[in-house]
Amino acid sequence: MNILIKITYDGTKFHGFQVQPDERTVEGELNKALKKTLKEEVKVFYAGRTDRGVHALGQYANFYSDTTIDIGNLPKVINFNLPEDVSVVDAKYVTDDFHARYDAKSKKYRYVIYRSRYRNSLLYNRAYEYPYEVDPKRMQEALNYLIGEHDFNSFMGKGAIVKDSIRTINSIDVIEDGKFLYIDFVGKSFLKNMIRIVAGTTLEIGRGQREIEYMRKALEEKNRKAAGPTAPACGLYLVDVKY
Repeated sequence: MNILIKITYDGTKFHGFQVQPDERTVEGELNKALKKTLKEEVKVFYAGRTDRGVHALGQYANFYSDTTIDIGNLPKVINFNLPEDVSVVDAKYVTDDFHARYDAKSKKYRYVIYRSRYRNSLLYNRAYEYPYEVDPKRMQEALNYLIGEHDFNSFMGKGAIVKDSIRTINSIDVIEDGKFLYIDFVGKSFLKNMIRIVAGTTLEIGRGQREIEYMRKALEEKNRKAAGPTAPACGLYLVDVKY
């Protein structure tokens, strides 16, 4: 049976998602928990990876198992073997040919900004606390330059290993919610640190430190030095994957 699970995690204390020797990772904890739960070694296929410190509300993975554990109880049993900062919130059967990564049509990420002069302890490592005034309209206008298929080399983190830096962004929306400001990204795939670099660049534009055209020029330069700073990982969430 091919089983698909939905996963949430607080990325604060993880050294990223992907398994690494001698480091605590989300994938490592999940693999160990599944082995304990299923009483067997299974190959797990994940929808994607997130960087160190990035959170997830909707990460997905599939694996093949003939376990007799009821599918409705499976998340509870897996969670018994997981640490508190990772949890499985749903499980269901999918077709034999389903693949969590290759069948993904799009991924939604959200960058969370908290606009306040004073820090909020309840948001520690859960949002980018930004004590400056920004103009969401300027931010949205700048972000519109990035929608569609482009070479995002200027927004790619150091050390990324990719065939090319061409990606397609379906939509980017700036949403105001009281003191919170969300930047929602939807696309099939993203480069290393891409969303965080875009967020950092956008905030400089929103604050008036850069002109709106700076985003377009940075995109055209295809050089990391042409774009703005990388926003902190704590504000980024993988919200969902569409299949």
